[in-house]
Amino acid sequence: MDPAGVLRVLISQHQGGGSGAVNSTLHLALGLARHGVEVRFVCPPGSPVEAAARDGGLEVHPIPLARQHRFANARALAELLSRHPVDLVNAQSSRDRQALLWLRLRGRLRVPLVLTRRSFPRSSRLETWLAGRLASRIIAVSEPVAEALAARGVPRARLAVVHNGLITDRVDVPVAAAAVEVWRARIGWEPARRTIGVVARSKDQAVVVRALEQVETPVRLVLAGLDATAARRLPRTVPPRHALVVLPFDPAVRPLYELLEVVLHPSRWEALPQALLEAMALGKPVVASAATGNAVVIRDGRDGLLVAPDDPASWARALERLLRDPGLAGRLSRAAERRAREDFALARTIAGTLQVYHETVAAWRAASR
Repeated sequence: MDPAGVLRVLISQHQGGGSGAVNSTLHLALGLARHGVEVRFVCPPGSPVEAAARDGGLEVHPIPLARQHRFANARALAELLSRHPVDLVNAQSSRDRQALLWLRLRGRLRVPLVLTRRSFPRSSRLETWLAGRLASRIIAVSEPVAEALAARGVPRARLAVVHNGLITDRVDVPVAAAAVEVWRARIGWEPARRTIGVVARSKDQAVVVRALEQVETPVRLVLAGLDATAARRLPRTVPPRHALVVLPFDPAVRPLYELLEVVLHPSRWEALPQALLEAMALGKPVVASAATGNAVVIRDGRDGLLVAPDDPASWARALERLLRDPGLAGRLSRAAERRAREDFALARTIAGTLQVYHETVAAWRAASR
């Protein structure tokens, strides 16, 4: 720490914006800064996240961390650390994690290294095992991610679970009636069909489309966030009583939620999804795959419904329950809002992360005496 006792932390990530992981990292950094941490924030130059970080008052260091350039990335981060010393480094994504592990392996990183794992491990078993030995601590954003890391050899003593927190800045914003009308026209809204939707990049949207064959209540299914490649993988037709709308990613998607009666999150490999938290915080009844991070957030039948991930019939039954039973839908939506806003408050994420930081720095200094 500096002479005034301020904790100095470098937080790094290589992605430019749009994903839940990037938004979570940015708002964690902003929250830590509000709690007195001196944050140095590494992100891609010219990216949306750089602009948002600067607008938030962070000390931003735009560094392009290129794919398959571990050594060049490591040199860039080493140079930054030599000019701007810190007490702890926290890598939040893959390219910075690989570069910083290389610096640690070479003895060139002389402060504690914390790795935050925001997704299930996709690196090799050997690399995951090695990271578990080189890092001081590893933060998993949910229990399933921690279990997956432990199964690959990461010592449990080095693992800490700190849940993702709800970013209320993304949901508690004024929504103009004109913006809702734009989305109403964009999706072709009509009163004859109930409007349901998936607001996410490519997941398991196809299982929801197939489920429509068994849904009797006419619906308009809006899939917002799919690129052309993902759209081509969907079933090509739905029964005539339904309508299917496929839209690309749009950061200004908030008004769409005003039109959705039910929000679905079909995904088998979620660490702890921001999209699900946001829908719940807006008081939407939700249906999600009974898997991984979804099952951490939703308690089935209490604040949402969990269904078999790849079983269209299960999705159809859950949808019909919510569409035909407004009492159930209302009870689940109210409970979902409380669950997201109270149990997954961003303040909890910041406090948990700060605790890991302070414990890690203290242990590092004790071992160095």
